[in-house]
Amino acid sequence: MNQLKIYLIVLSLLFVFGCDDDDKPDLCNNTTSEFQSIYKNLITSGYKDDVNFDTEIHEYTFTLSADKEVCKIGYQSQSGISSTPYLIEIEDNSKNVVIYSNSHTFSSIATSYVTPTATINLQSGLSYTVRRIQTNWGTNIGNTIGRLARNRPMNFPYSSGIMTITTADFYQRGGPLTELGVPFIDLILK
Repeated sequence: MNQLKIYLIVLSLLFVFGCDDDDKPDLCNNTTSEFQSIYKNLITSGYKDDVNFDTEIHEYTFTLSADKEVCKIGYQSQSGISSTPYLIEIEDNSKNVVIYSNSHTFSSIATSYVTPTATINLQSGLSYTVRRIQTNWGTNIGNTIGRLARNRPMNFPYSSGIMTITTADFYQRGGPLTELGVPFIDLILK
C-alpha cells in the first residue's frame, strides 16, 4: 500500500512539474500577423514591395476590432546604419498620448523582432499610430529609406483579421508624403 501511495505521489509530481512550456502554444509567434497579412495581400494584388522614401519618420495609423497586447515589434534597418537604434513609438490618437517610446536596433539583412520594454495594451475601436523615427542617419539621408508596399493610387483603408490600416505618412527632412505606401513596421499581437 505504501508503494502505491509513493507511486501516485511521484506520478502526480511528474504530471505537475513535468509539463514543458514547449507544449504550450506560442502566443507571440512572429511568423504571421494581421499586419503581415495586409502587407502580403497588397503585394499579391499588384502593389510594389519597395525600399524607398528617405524621410526620418515612417508611420501608419490603425484600429483593432479586439483588445490586444503588442508582444513584438518587427522592422528592418538599412545597412548603412545597422547598429544605429530606431525610435519606435505608438501613439493613442484618441488622447494624443504616446503610449510607447523606446529605441531598438534591427537587423539589416531581414525583418527582425524586439520585445517591447513595457506592456503595450491596445483597445478595440481606438485609433493608434505606430512610427519608426531615424534622426541619426549620418551624412546620407538615404539611410532613412525603409521597406513599404506602395501603389498609385493607394486606397485606404486596408484590413485583415482584427486590424485595419487607415492611413500612412512619411515626413521630416523630406516629404510630407501622405498615403503613398504602407511602411513595413510589424506588430505581433497577443
